[in-house]
Parts: sequence; structure tokens; C-alpha cells
Amino acid sequence: MQWRHEAGARYDRRWISGPGSIPSRGCTMSHGPTEHRHELSSELLDRRDREAVLARLFDGRPPTTIFDVGAAVGRLSAAYLALFPAATLHAFEPHPESFAHLTQRLGADPRVRLENVAVADRTGTLAFQVNRLPYTSSLLARPSAARRYYPGRDGPQQRIDVPVVTLDDYCRRHGIPRVDIVKLDIQGGEMAALRGMEGLLRESRVDAIFTETFFVPHYEGAPLLHDLWAHLQARGYGLFTLFPTREGRNGQLRLGDAIFISAALREAVVDACPDEP
Repeated sequence: MQWRHEAGARYDRRWISGPGSIPSRGCTMSHGPTEHRHELSSELLDRRDREAVLARLFDGRPPTTIFDVGAAVGRLSAAYLALFPAATLHAFEPHPESFAHLTQRLGADPRVRLENVAVADRTGTLAFQVNRLPYTSSLLARPSAARRYYPGRDGPQQRIDVPVVTLDDYCRRHGIPRVDIVKLDIQGGEMAALRGMEGLLRESRVDAIFTETFFVPHYEGAPLLHDLWAHLQARGYGLFTLFPTREGRNGQLRLGDAIFISAALREAVVDACPDEP
């Protein structure tokens, strides 16, 4: 989910100031004790506007807790804060240089909790591969077979030890009962992060998971879309929408973004919308 205008990109980034900035012509659905207006129209989804989709999913019950896992320099964190100004945002980023930029951007915001750690399926310390392009750095190595999908100017730079935490442990430590949105952009570490939030998922204490997904291998042992989908489906989460974002020069669909939602959120928002005419 590194939103840059580069060769091969197949998406259009749009920042929006809040739910009210999108014309609403969708359906009226019950979401809590009052009626709220939601737009879950084909026009909205065709625009592939990620923030718009999240805004409508949470219209009427704005998120109070957001986890930005793999926050990088904080561009998406800043977008979430603009979209959901009442939320507390926890930003996790292990890359030293990226974390410095993240701190400079959001460190003074009282709504933000900055964590210079990686998120995985254990709490402790792990080796982290720092690459020349910071956004490709990962807890996982890159297979030689995936070399064709990386910019020529990229490559491994050094390996460092970084602290890692599971989201289950983090929530217990900080007394966080539930999380509205978990965003995952950790370069192949998404399955490990999901395993580390098993308690949250089993107890449906996360409403929406916004994750980067791969369609071909980019990192050693990294999950592909079907792996994440099966894992989350077994825990009561379903795919809501998919944003294919980038193809290789050979036409191969490489990666995208997906939103998975809990059964409760689906019942309250999605299934409450009238059937197609």
C-alpha cells in the first residue's frame, strides 16, 4: 500500500477530508440505535477509493481505535486521522529512518501512539532486512525468483535486530478491548501478524482488516491472497472488497489491497442494504 505514481501502477489515490465529502446516494441502513445514510454503491467501489470505502463502512459509528501496522512515514496514518478525527491511532514501524520521519510528522499529535517495533506472531526480537528502498524492508528475505518485480535500484542494505510484538500482547498490555481498523502493510509479514492477533480475531474484537495482498511471491514464505482469505474466513471474517493496484511489465497482477470485515460489521452495514434492483 505504498501509494506512489510509478511505472506499472494501476490505481488512483484520492485523499478525502471526511465522510461528508463524498456525495451520498446509497441506501439507508440501521447501524446502532439510529438510522444513518451509507453509500456502498458500485460507483464508489469502481472508483477504488480506499478511504471512501472505510468512511462508509464506519459512517454512523466512527472508529475510536485504529492500528496502522507498517506505518512507514505516516502518510496513511495522517489520512486516517483526517478521516476519523476522534480516533486514537497506534502506528507501528520498525524501520529506523522511516520511524524518524513518522515521529516528525505525527509525534506531536496527542491522538497518536508511536511504536518503533515490528508486529509478528511472537513478542521478542527478530532480524529485520533493511533494503535500499525503505518500503520494501521486511522481516522476510526476498526470493531470487521475485527479483523481476523489484526496482533495479533496490537491494539489501543491512540486517538489524528489531523488537517485535503481537497485537494480542500489545492490547493486553495497554488495556485495549477492541480495535475498529487494523491496517497491515508489512511486506509479507501479514500472516504472522494475523497469527499474533488470534485472540482478537477469535473473539471478533476487530471490525475491519485492511491489508496488502500478494498474488505472486515477493518474499520468502509470504502469504498470497488465498492464504490470508482462508485464514480470516476460518475466524469469521469475509472479504468485502479488493483493490488490485499493480501489475508487472509482463502483465502479471502482483499485489493489491483487500478489506476483510467481521460478521458483525457485515450484518450491521453491508447486509442491511437493500437487495440489488
